[in-house]
Amino acid sequence: MRIAVVGAYGAGKTTLITAATARTGLPAAHGTPMRDPLGSRPKPLEEASEPELVQLVVRRHAERLLAEAAHPKGFLSDGSLLHEWVYATVRLAVGLHPGNDREPQAVTAGSDNPYRQVLDHLGREFLHRALESYDLFVHLPVAFPLRDEQPPISEHFRALSDRLLLDTLRTAGVTVHTVTGGPEARLDALLDLARPVARTP
Repeated sequence: MRIAVVGAYGAGKTTLITAATARTGLPAAHGTPMRDPLGSRPKPLEEASEPELVQLVVRRHAERLLAEAAHPKGFLSDGSLLHEWVYATVRLAVGLHPGNDREPQAVTAGSDNPYRQVLDHLGREFLHRALESYDLFVHLPVAFPLRDEQPPISEHFRALSDRLLLDTLRTAGVTVHTVTGGPEARLDALLDLARPVARTP
């Protein structure tokens, strides 16, 4: 079974799949952090230009494809083939720290930014691949605040990212299973969903 554990930054995706690998027998497929565009000096992600963001989305998407393809019999992925696209789309639409005077409730199309148009078209291709790549989508909602000393994004950015991800999947007709609670409750819920491949402890 090919399982994508999806959710916004800091939702606990990596923690959950790490705990689940030993219980399911499925290997983990990890995404690569969005940083350091090829051919540029190392820099914080918030300093990346618009073309560098698009470059990073394509690179990280290809790297995730390869990481998941290495496990043709099944895997647990800490994200999905839509993950980096969601980040960059929200980033271009509202910035990392949307102001209180302009907090949108959703990320909508219609921008005349050419890089946003490129991302919109990439998103269609990435969604097509995602629909073919996973047997199960498990969603971790934003349930607790970021613990970073200097959070790389705002809480509102997280909420917008989560909403864009879910809206994109549900509009495509995907069934998304949301699991809540503490670490053990989330793990138990994931194991129930993955029961066809789970090993008896």
